[in-house]
Amino acid sequence: MRFIVLLCLFFCSTSLLAQNKGKIRGILYSSEKEALEKATVAILHAQDSTVLSYSLSNENGKFSFIKLPVNQNLILYISHINATAEYINFNLSNEEEYDFKEITLSPTSLEEVVIEMTPPIRMNKDTLEYNAKYFKTRPNANVEELLQKLPGLQVNLDGSIYYQGKAVQSVRLNNKDFFNEDMTIATRNLDASMIDKVQVFREKGESKQVVLDDSDLPVIINLKTKREFVKAQFGKFYGGGGTRDRYEAGALVNTFRDTLQISFIGYANNLSRKGFDYSELSQQGGFGRAENNSSSYSYYGGLQNNLSGAVNINYDIAKKLKTNFLYSFEQQNDYTRNTGNNQNFYNDTTINGTNFSNATYKDYRHKIRAFARYHIDTTSFISYDLNLNLSKRTSDGSNENSSFQNESTPVHIGNSANNNLNNSPSLRHNFRYEKKFSNKWVLSLSNDVNVSNSKGDRNNLSYGRYYLFGDSVIDQHINEIERSNTQRIGNTLNLQVPYKKIFTTDIYAKYNIEMEDQTEDIYSKINSDYFEDKEDITNDKKMNADAAFLGTKVNYRISKRIRGSIGVEWLNMDRRYNFYEKNEDIQKIQNYWLPNMSLNVYDLNLSYSKAVNLPSFYRFIAVNSDLYPTRLSYASPYFDNEIQENLRIQYFKHFQKLKLNLSFYGNYTLVDKSIGYSNTYDVETSTSTSQYYQADGVDRFSMGGNFRKEIIQHKTWNIYVNGNYNFYSYPSIGTTNGIENKSTPTNISGNQTLNISWNNKVSLSPSYNFNASKSTNSSDDPSFRDIQTTTHDFGAGLRLSDIHKITFETSYNIKNQPSSIDNARRNIHLVNASVYYPVMGKGELKLTVFDLLNQNQNVYRYSSSNYIGYGEQLTQKQYFMLGFVYKFLTSSDKNKK
Repeated sequence: MRFIVLLCLFFCSTSLLAQNKGKIRGILYSSEKEALEKATVAILHAQDSTVLSYSLSNENGKFSFIKLPVNQNLILYISHINATAEYINFNLSNEEEYDFKEITLSPTSLEEVVIEMTPPIRMNKDTLEYNAKYFKTRPNANVEELLQKLPGLQVNLDGSIYYQGKAVQSVRLNNKDFFNEDMTIATRNLDASMIDKVQVFREKGESKQVVLDDSDLPVIINLKTKREFVKAQFGKFYGGGGTRDRYEAGALVNTFRDTLQISFIGYANNLSRKGFDYSELSQQGGFGRAENNSSSYSYYGGLQNNLSGAVNINYDIAKKLKTNFLYSFEQQNDYTRNTGNNQNFYNDTTINGTNFSNATYKDYRHKIRAFARYHIDTTSFISYDLNLNLSKRTSDGSNENSSFQNESTPVHIGNSANNNLNNSPSLRHNFRYEKKFSNKWVLSLSNDVNVSNSKGDRNNLSYGRYYLFGDSVIDQHINEIERSNTQRIGNTLNLQVPYKKIFTTDIYAKYNIEMEDQTEDIYSKINSDYFEDKEDITNDKKMNADAAFLGTKVNYRISKRIRGSIGVEWLNMDRRYNFYEKNEDIQKIQNYWLPNMSLNVYDLNLSYSKAVNLPSFYRFIAVNSDLYPTRLSYASPYFDNEIQENLRIQYFKHFQKLKLNLSFYGNYTLVDKSIGYSNTYDVETSTSTSQYYQADGVDRFSMGGNFRKEIIQHKTWNIYVNGNYNFYSYPSIGTTNGIENKSTPTNISGNQTLNISWNNKVSLSPSYNFNASKSTNSSDDPSFRDIQTTTHDFGAGLRLSDIHKITFETSYNIKNQPSSIDNARRNIHLVNASVYYPVMGKGELKLTVFDLLNQNQNVYRYSSSNYIGYGEQLTQKQYFMLGFVYKFLTSSDKNKK
């Protein structure tokens, strides 16, 4: 049956493609007979002005299109920033290739006040601008659905957006920050109907520095609203309740007044997600997305309750002074329950373990962001960005576990209970000053400070019987109080000297300071009523690292298609470690030469860089510890810096004729040394030891790519396919019972989706996702086992819009995944559905069922070196919910249309 459906879809799309055989070409000139580069050329339907395709003219002014509809009235629309827009009506015969030959555009006239047609897509200097009215969306569509229709943009299921192979860093509203922590607040909660223009550009900011290669600049999307929203109050309210005591509620309210923008967002739910959106079914009933997604705490698995509120204020006090203020509060409660089993291999001995645990986590966070930028004059500015976080986390949990040797000999059985309290405030600020001189030299100064503190109070009560350790019973209570402080200070002075836009030279000095300090109080009692102070094994340590850089970098531009850079840094690194008399203090001063280079040839980028990384502070152990009777941890007081060499290749190409976006990347990293983990296990007594040690270097590799192909873009039919694929290999070195082994975990994942829509009323989206992980070992000792785990996910979403005012959507997924430690397989079927009905003008009722068949399951299987584990987590299952959403707009613009 599935084959028949896919076959029908194939013949349907083939039939439609057969009607798109027209071809056109032409050359654009200015009135001075100069070729016009980067003129926007768009093909529109004459009937409703919807955009079929667009292209930019090349450096010779040439443009061409293929696969255009035949026997239909079309419009060739041409616009350029330095010329008057022109449109030409035409109609192609079957398989006709029409040559417009030379088209000369008239110069722009300052006296011209009547514009007959605004361009659907145009280049305005370095900004690509889409006119939203040419891209039709369904009623009540959000901005994300609008962005999905814009050629050149790729919107993924998780809300991430890509332009020319680069991830979009932020989405702004009227060129102002709009909850800058999470761009999906804008894309998934603002209506597409309020957008006038979508602007895409690479963010240079307010800097006056010359940028010859903008490929590394962050990509920004700016949503420019229609005039009636410039002075308006708009937003939405929603709420819902359902079975199993499920609920959700929230609001987004905006007040815009010229130079003042105030936005409030708040929500609460117990659906294990961050907010509310109508396009939720393809993402497991809304898991892991929406209104405040990226600012959340870690998701521990299980069931989650969320309560959050935030206010965002933009105020342009004067033309020279722009400010932004953001405050947010978030409370997140998680309840988890995990069951699983594991295996450890030691030559011909296997230790089989089982475990069951549950825990409750409560997280609270206050976040404040204050930003100001002041333009002293047209050549200089200062900016200040302050971020303050106040976080608190509590947790309570219990665990039951047991282990057996070769499934028959008991090794250990026990249980434990723990409760933890952690407070971790942090502060980050950035100050920047820049001045451009009359000779075009640019001087910039920046200061970055990151300070974080943490105090954790952990209590653990454990009871265990150790059959091989003298058949002993150990009843232990441990109380640990850990205090840590981290400070990172960066100062940079940079002077840029440009030369005729052919090359620029940057001369800079940086002085960075990094300080980390950790102290502990440990109290323990074993089979006793009295605590013993374990001050002799506390891991007290402090690190100070000063890094002084002197460097230069030359950016060059040989032609419009070939550009690059080459540079070198001298680094003086001074590290000092103080172990509070628990171990000998250590100081190490080292010097390095660090080259870097980059080359862009057409759409291909090659780069090389060398860097020095500090070893992870948490792996420094000051003193041997026998806190746990059956385990001994050895000191590891010093590790060398890690010298890292990185090679990177990137490619992006937008094939305008084929309506295809194609990109890929590859990273190869070589580190000269790493930190290994050594452990021993005595199968006779079940005692163990562990220690970090300096190991050989490793190489890491990652690669990936994505594509988006517009198959049909028609006023009735829209069909496109996209895919995303990634691969990585990150080896590590370790030693087990004296045998050194390199364990290499590799992972390959991919997803591909075919999207078919008809008249914005019927949408079908079949998809396939896979994830394959494998762990291989260099040692042939039987202690180390190679393992592979694969999951497959076949699915499809269907949406029927505005059928007698009713909108219906449903999704079905079949997931093939592990169900045991030995990789037995199981298929689970996930069915979701929603029905929407408009009420009260801008209101809508929604009836939803998530996981109709009550089969949702969260499992994991993983391995490392001589270890294999499998587990199952508590997760959200079947519920029915009735909800209501109401959108509003009150405008004070008397001239609104």
